[in-house]
Amino acid sequence: MSSATTSLIRFVSITLLASLAGCSDDPAPPPVDAGTPVDTGKPADVVDNDTPAPADVPLPSDVPAGECGSISAEVAAHVTEMSTMGWGALNRSRGMMMHGCAGAARPQDCLATVPLADDTNIGANRSAITGAHLRLLYSSNTRSGFWTRSSADGRFVGRSTRMRDLAREADITAAGAMYDPAFYPDNSGFMYQPGGRNCPMSALTTGTPTSVAITGMGSPCTGSSASLYQHLAASLDGGDYWASSAGTAAWDDGGHSPTLTETPRNERWTATAQTSITLMANTGAGFTNVGSRSVSTPLQGDGVISPSSRLLITRFVDEAGDYQGYVLHRLQASRTGSAVMASVRELARYCVQGAKPGFSFDERFIAYHHYIGGGPTADADARELGFTGSEDPGFAEYSTQGAANVYIMDLRTGRPIRVTNMAPGQYALYPHFRSDGWIYFLVRTLGTQREQVIASDAALLTP
Repeated sequence: MSSATTSLIRFVSITLLASLAGCSDDPAPPPVDAGTPVDTGKPADVVDNDTPAPADVPLPSDVPAGECGSISAEVAAHVTEMSTMGWGALNRSRGMMMHGCAGAARPQDCLATVPLADDTNIGANRSAITGAHLRLLYSSNTRSGFWTRSSADGRFVGRSTRMRDLAREADITAAGAMYDPAFYPDNSGFMYQPGGRNCPMSALTTGTPTSVAITGMGSPCTGSSASLYQHLAASLDGGDYWASSAGTAAWDDGGHSPTLTETPRNERWTATAQTSITLMANTGAGFTNVGSRSVSTPLQGDGVISPSSRLLITRFVDEAGDYQGYVLHRLQASRTGSAVMASVRELARYCVQGAKPGFSFDERFIAYHHYIGGGPTADADARELGFTGSEDPGFAEYSTQGAANVYIMDLRTGRPIRVTNMAPGQYALYPHFRSDGWIYFLVRTLGTQREQVIASDAALLTP
């Protein structure tokens, strides 16, 4: 990398990436189809503390991309630190009871009584990793929209606007919510959109609820300036709570119809693209909004904050707008009173295709899904599945019905590992970690309303 390029990147890290963007000025993203979520605005109880970006900060028309495969030594150092100080270690030290782990000596021994996936649901040979297990957490005959996420202890699964209490085998309706369930890594609360509604976990754990009011009179939830596609984090010292909002995003609701490639963006990812970081405070009785700051993420979108709030991962495109992979950033976010400060610095660039990344609680891995069947990766995807290429007759059903597989990637090495081996028309989607390293994901199958939530121990078996 030339000294001129290094200087420009350093300037962007220090100056441009610390610029502010007023949340109240964020336009509602245009829908890509009738099912696309649209931000309906913030509730009246939200107060923004953003100020506009300084007029004297130049916005470059083009920002040089980093090199594919470049991984800073800082990544391995961070992973080492998080192995003993991250939210996975903190939750263990605090005695968090993980779902399905009673009597288990190790996380790998959890969920032993949960039935394995078989031919009565998603198929018996859908694991792509020898020795790994895919376990059926539950099936539903109701169709969901957009993503699925679970609580840190793995007990609650938010699938669209339905919460599943796996301990009670009961559904809880998120009344007034529309999409985007997310949970804090310390198991203190959860959030729904629109309006960035923060709710305490006690709303799910007190009594035997069948419905929780996310909005309206009597709701235990409060609004925030966190916008669509939010992901949640908590400072390791227990002080502040954070959310990243994608801003420019790729609304991803694949698998209801043939989906052969990663889903399109809601708007172009340009050199002036930004990701919003929102700060909340936990009063003990609930969450209050503090304010937001936007960081510049040129030619990037779909930003996801890590559980510790110390990393941010985005997807990036080339100048033609084609997806290229992921960028890992060091995120420095702090506050003085209600003034929020934030900046990012690139640590790594991984040129692998996928969507919807989610961090493990030790921040060693991300999990993501990847659509197959068409587009520029079709030949490589076909060969990975054992075919000669996308023209192989055996791959023909994938070319018409599509599919999606789940992957994990070690951030230290950038090596992707395929977790699932889905059949044509089967979509393994929205993988995410619970605190002990188990991965949950959703399976949709073309031609049916039925959906399954599956657990995998793949990351726990990766040396």
